Amino acid sequence: MPSYDFTKDDLTTLLLKRFYPERTDRSSTVIRDWLQAHGAEYDRWSFSVHIGQPVAPDPNHPPGVQKSTVYSSQKRIDVLAWQGAQPTIIEVKEYVTAAALGQVELYRDLFRHENPDTPEPLLVVIGRWSDDDTIRALNARGIRVLLYEPTEGSV
Repeated sequence: MPSYDFTKDDLTTLLLKRFYPERTDRSSTVIRDWLQAHGAEYDRWSFSVHIGQPVAPDPNHPPGVQKSTVYSSQKRIDVLAWQGAQPTIIEVKEYVTAAALGQVELYRDLFRHENPDTPEPLLVVIGRWSDDDTIRALNARGIRVLLYEPTEGSV
């Protein structure tokens, strides 16, 4: 699997990127806005962190297809950011809906299962838009929601 790991020393370079690993144009602009606002608070970041059990590949398929099956069938944390030993799981949405709740809670559970000695991860959902009910429900479960107004060229 590719490694998309960066440290605080890479922040300036990350802010200059137009795209982030395995992200669309639109979600990349949301990530960039978040990095501009909060990147300096973290020591390191990993993008597109594959987690959980993959689908078992068909042994009759060529090795490359088997590898692709494993890689593409795992869940994916959009951004995993670290403040020292404290992980933060960040889900990126253009429009934050209730579905983000299930996603980040599932990612937290999978992360805890695979990293039992790591502190409980903080959960953050970033996006452009949402609604009051969704934000209230996410916040009530300890999930921080950060919205960034679109700017010219960001949408």
